[in-house]
Amino acid sequence: MAHIAFFAPSAAGHINPTLGMVAELTARGHRVTYATTPVYAERVAEAGAEIVHFDTTIAPPPDKPFKLSGVDLSRGLLANLRETRTVFPKLLPFYERNTPDLVIFDGIAAWWGRLIAQKLGVPCMPDWTTFVSNSEWSLMGPYIKPNPFDLRLWGFAIGMQRLASKAKLTMAELVDGTGTGVRGQLVFMPRSFQFAQESFGEEFHFIGPCLGERASQGEWQPPASGRPVCLVSLGTIYTARPEFFADVIKAFTGSKWHVVLAVSDRVDRSLLGKIPENIEIHSAVPQMAILPHTDLFINHAGITSVMEAVHFGVPMIAVPQMVEQRATADRMEAVNIGRHLPPEKVTVDVLRKLIDEVSEDQSIKDSLVTFKKELDEAGGTTAAVKIIEEVVGTP
Repeated sequence: MAHIAFFAPSAAGHINPTLGMVAELTARGHRVTYATTPVYAERVAEAGAEIVHFDTTIAPPPDKPFKLSGVDLSRGLLANLRETRTVFPKLLPFYERNTPDLVIFDGIAAWWGRLIAQKLGVPCMPDWTTFVSNSEWSLMGPYIKPNPFDLRLWGFAIGMQRLASKAKLTMAELVDGTGTGVRGQLVFMPRSFQFAQESFGEEFHFIGPCLGERASQGEWQPPASGRPVCLVSLGTIYTARPEFFADVIKAFTGSKWHVVLAVSDRVDRSLLGKIPENIEIHSAVPQMAILPHTDLFINHAGITSVMEAVHFGVPMIAVPQMVEQRATADRMEAVNIGRHLPPEKVTVDVLRKLIDEVSEDQSIKDSLVTFKKELDEAGGTTAAVKIIEEVVGTP
C-alpha cells in the first residue's frame, strides 16, 4: 500500500477537515504520516495517522489572531514565511528516510509540505479549507485589500521568491499550490458554494467536507427539558469576545431555547454576567456530537463549521471574525442556508430578532435540504480517497 504524508498548520480549522480522509486511508491499509504539533497530536493519532512532531513558531491561538485585513495581512504572511523557514528543514530529514508516495498539504499555509514534495520529487495535492482562486476570482480584491505601500509586504514577496527559487519553483507555484508535481486540488466544499465556480477546471475537485468522528473531544447529551438547542461558537482562534458572548446570554435569557455556549479559556467568565439555567457554558465543546441535536447554530462562518451544519441540516447565523469568514458568510446567505450578521451590528435586540427569523424560516430549511444533497453528491471522504488512490496507483 501507499505512504501518504499530510501537512497542515497548527490550527483546528485546517486539521479537522482532513481527519476523515486520514481515517479512511488508514482503514484501507495505507501508511499515513501527519506532521503536527503536540496540541493536535491526539486527535490526529485517533484518526489513525503516525505522528511526525514539529513545534510551531505561532502560538495556538495567537494573542492577536490574523484577520488578514489592512496592515494585518503582512503580519500574517510574514509569520507563515517564518514558520515555513523553520519547519521545512526540521521535517525534511524524516521524509528523506520515509519517502511518501503522495504529499497532501494545506494550500493556504503549509508551504513546507509543498517544499518537501518538490525536494523529494514526489506528487502532491493541496487541500483547501476556504475558497480557491484563479485568474477569474480571488479573495484578493473583493475581500482582502493589500496596501501597496506596506514595506512588509514587499519583504514577504522577496522572502517567498527566494524560498521558491531555491526549490526551483515560481513564487506563484509555491503560494498557490500549482505547477510542478501537483496532481489536482482538493476543495472542502461543493462546487456550488465556490465564487465563480464555472471558471474552475476539472483539476479542482470540489469534494465537500470529509467528516469523521472526533471522539477525543468528548460526548454531549441533549437536555431532558426537550427545549430546542442553539449552539454558539466562534471557533478556536477568534474567541476573545466577552462582549459578544454577554450579548448572546442576554438575548437568550428567558427564552424557550437551551443554549450551548463555547467561550474558550480566553474569556473571563466574570464578564459574562448572570448565567440563566437554560445556558450551559464550556471552554470547548464536541461540535460533531452536538450538531445532530441542534436547531440553530450561531458561528464565525468558518468553512468547516458551515459545512458540518449543512450536513446536519442546521440553520445558521454567521458572525464572521475575519475577512475570509466574511466571504463565507456572504456566500452562506447567497445560497440561503443562514444569515450574515456583521460583528459591528451585533446587539441584544438584533440577535433576538434574527434568532426568531432564522429558526422559523422554512425557506432556509428547504435550502439546507437541497444543499445537503449537493454535499452527498460531491462525495466527501469517499470521493477524496478515490482521487488519492488514483494518484498513488492503488485500487
